[in-house]
Amino acid sequence: MNKKTLLIAPFACLLLLSSCLVTKKKYDEQVALANKYLAEKNDCGDKLTAANGTIDDLNKQIANLNDEIQKLKDNNASLEDKNKKLAALKDETESICAKVREKLDEITNSSASEKNKLMKDLAEKEKDLMAKSEELNKLSHDLDERDAKLRNMQSLMARKDSAVQALKKKLTDALLGFNNSELSVSVKDGKVYVSMSDKLLFSTGSFKVDERGKEALKKIAEVLNKQTDININIEGHTDNKAYVSTTSSPINSNWDLSVMRASYVTKIMVEDYSVDPTHIIPSGRSKFFPIESNETAEGRSKNRRVEVILEPDMKAIMDILNGVN
Repeated sequence: MNKKTLLIAPFACLLLLSSCLVTKKKYDEQVALANKYLAEKNDCGDKLTAANGTIDDLNKQIANLNDEIQKLKDNNASLEDKNKKLAALKDETESICAKVREKLDEITNSSASEKNKLMKDLAEKEKDLMAKSEELNKLSHDLDERDAKLRNMQSLMARKDSAVQALKKKLTDALLGFNNSELSVSVKDGKVYVSMSDKLLFSTGSFKVDERGKEALKKIAEVLNKQTDININIEGHTDNKAYVSTTSSPINSNWDLSVMRASYVTKIMVEDYSVDPTHIIPSGRSKFFPIESNETAEGRSKNRRVEVILEPDMKAIMDILNGVN
């Protein structure tokens, strides 16, 4: 080996040793950086696990909400407008959940600041879900109240109809001694109508009740005095022939005649037969409510009548309609 070679060899070794030292340092730096990335990855994994737990809770709440929605639909099928609202709320809930899932998919690729923003959005969405749940609970409560009110009203209406039919039978039985040309008993619009012809009650053009008419009024009063919850309307009716007044008569028109006849019948029932005056109202309808054509004498005769219209007290039903407990 020549002298030149011997001089170069130590320098080459020194250079090789220096190169090895630089590589080890870079290696350590890379290891430290890898450990840092691994720690961040583990941190992201923990946050993702927590987020998945949150979405599981939300999915359970969603399932519960969907169960409540279905129950409301099944229990209140007759209330179509409320079912539509429930369907809209369900769609809105599903839309919120879809957005939540979309946000969760973005978590794995987002930065720390973006993750914080997403978690804040998740909290707001969860708050929205809670608000929707409370709204559904309130709606369910309102539907239950309405259903109970409807059942109560149906029960009262059934009782009213039963009372009307029972009252009609009592009056029919009490008035068996009178023929169809004198009076009739019928039910219309939930009320009992006792229609009495003018031949039974009055002389022509008069408002004073004959003895035969008083006998009929007495029979009616005997039934009514056993009822404490009946409203009584006494209506006088005439035909379309103009009333011919006399100088001694206080009556100048069909209006006067219909009112006087209703008032006189009311007076007899209250003063002679003790019907409660707080339950009875007289009124005159003149010629404007005929039950037959006024073109024939027979039709006009039927139109000249006094009707005793009886209706069970509707206060309980009206209280329900007006929202009174």
